[in-house]
Amino acid sequence: MYLFSSLHDIGKIGIPDKVLLKPGRLDPAERAIMETHVDKGIQIIDRIVGTGAHQRLPDSAILRNIVHCHHEYLDGSGYPRQLQQHAIPLEARIVTVADIFDALTAIRPYKPVWSPNNALAELDRMVQAGKLDADCVQALHDHLDQITAIHERYADIDAVS
Repeated sequence: MYLFSSLHDIGKIGIPDKVLLKPGRLDPAERAIMETHVDKGIQIIDRIVGTGAHQRLPDSAILRNIVHCHHEYLDGSGYPRQLQQHAIPLEARIVTVADIFDALTAIRPYKPVWSPNNALAELDRMVQAGKLDADCVQALHDHLDQITAIHERYADIDAVS
């Protein structure tokens, strides 16, 4: 998880900058382009680690699951395959929660930075809506002091980038 989670959006390398770096909301056509980053990511991973019996990396299934399923929601409203509940691998459910938390608490040109507490409240709302794994969100609650310390430690880096 530690090694592979940072690669969840590797497919964004294949997304045009005009879409990837757009400061406002994406229109439906741009959103469709952005959503292709998942399949592009799987193509990249498969070229790097191989497939089937020819896999060259231990636990590469975990990497594939993270890249392929980090936008799936428990209620089936995610993408690209509209998976539901436990059809979404646990490692992807964990990364989904972390990715949303990071997106909310990081500087983005199209939104203000959210506090960790406000981001957790949004994650709780998404649990109530049936989208996120409650245990994964609870893990963030259980470690809020550590998360806040990390957030403060890297705040200056976010302000520069």
